[in-house]
Amino acid sequence: MELVQIGTTGRPHGIRGELTVYVDEGYEDDLALARAVLIGERPIPYFLERFRQGGKLTVKLETFDTREQVALLANQPLLLPADQVSEQPEEADTPWDEVIGYTIEAEGYPRLGPIEGIVDLPEHYLAEITHADKPVYIPLHPDLVIGVREEESVLVMDLPLGLLELNA
Repeated sequence: MELVQIGTTGRPHGIRGELTVYVDEGYEDDLALARAVLIGERPIPYFLERFRQGGKLTVKLETFDTREQVALLANQPLLLPADQVSEQPEEADTPWDEVIGYTIEAEGYPRLGPIEGIVDLPEHYLAEITHADKPVYIPLHPDLVIGVREEESVLVMDLPLGLLELNA
């Protein structure tokens, strides 16, 4: 059975076994119609007694009647079977998605990458890479890109010195 992560569970709400849930945009109606949800990295089904909207989204699971019981389910993936999801939001494309997997070459730096993802911020984009076992974010701006060697999957950039130290 294919599952779709529709959000995550939060902390217990109140003392009667309700659980706060954070549902991705577009999935609230699917949750409201669901009879059961799956929770956890190794998903386990839980039957819904009720779903409540109003400031926070909360669910009351059958057989969970105390804050302590639902606390065990906090901060876990919240999933539904794919056939119960009416519409899946499309991934937002960025103008930089085509360079995912490329390495970055810049004077004064070792070869960086590969680019693992693109972070879409309101004003600009960042290339997400791992360097020295830590995530590093490199600004992607047309003024910083010198060229692209597609045959080698290399993004040639003019980066300011000390950029890796800022990310450390």
